[in-house]
Amino acid sequence: PESMKGGGLLHFFGENSEATRLGLSRKNKNWIQRGYGSEVLEALKNKPTICSGATMGEQVGMEMYLRAMVNEKDESPIRMTGADQGFHNYLYYSSKLAGATAIEKIVLWEQGLGVVNNLGALREISLEERGILNATTYEVYNNVREDTKQQRSLSPVVHQWDRDKTLFHHRHGKVFDQLSKEWNIKKQTLKDHAQEQ
Repeated sequence: PESMKGGGLLHFFGENSEATRLGLSRKNKNWIQRGYGSEVLEALKNKPTICSGATMGEQVGMEMYLRAMVNEKDESPIRMTGADQGFHNYLYYSSKLAGATAIEKIVLWEQGLGVVNNLGALREISLEERGILNATTYEVYNNVREDTKQQRSLSPVVHQWDRDKTLFHHRHGKVFDQLSKEWNIKKQTLKDHAQEQ
């Protein structure tokens, strides 16, 4: 179709490569092994994990990517929760998407350097100890690479924030309670307004 002419850009976002690799994570290892077999796992085991929980791109590229993900699901024998991450990593590292005319380029962002900051693999040391969480304001910062003059900046999207105890307790203990109270007030206001009608 006309809308498919020209490829779109895709953005993939990695997990922390010092904390995990596809072969080190039990879940990622199982998704690759059960979906593609031991040979593929052996070839990919030292590759950095790319999180499937956040993928961005131009519509034409995203549509092709999503078709490819559905195709992997249809062709794979695996029926495990989270297996989409195995498909996602396989599609990238096998270069299976390279021939898709609807995808111009895939940009892989290291953890903490792109728009999405994946925190899920950062469990051994707290985010505060890593220097990427301000425990007073609860702001999360992107990583700063030593080899660049990049300034530390706020992470626009913080994915898997609930894996950090400080952020989890703040959000659940304060933020969610406040949002719940506000929501209940709005629901009651709407209910009262509907009864007046």
